[in-house]
Amino acid sequence: MKSNLAQHVIQNNPDADFSTGDVVVYMNHIKFDDLKTVEAFQPAEYYWLEGGQLVHRTDIQLASSVEIKAQRRLSATELSIAEVP
Repeated sequence: MKSNLAQHVIQNNPDADFSTGDVVVYMNHIKFDDLKTVEAFQPAEYYWLEGGQLVHRTDIQLASSVEIKAQRRLSATELSIAEVP
């Protein structure tokens, strides 16, 4: 049986804000609009994202369903328009 230690650590760590496989976007102060997938949690509140980026938990947030559908981070204005039924 093959074990993925990083995945085990993130799923059993109560300090982890994100789980392996979560789709996240960078916070607005970072100029990247790409969606990224969380690959692993590192001690001291850091996460490995797909593509090898190491980011602090305060620099990412879960992507909304609208952002996932658009396949990019949306601006605050775009998000507020998308929330109107």
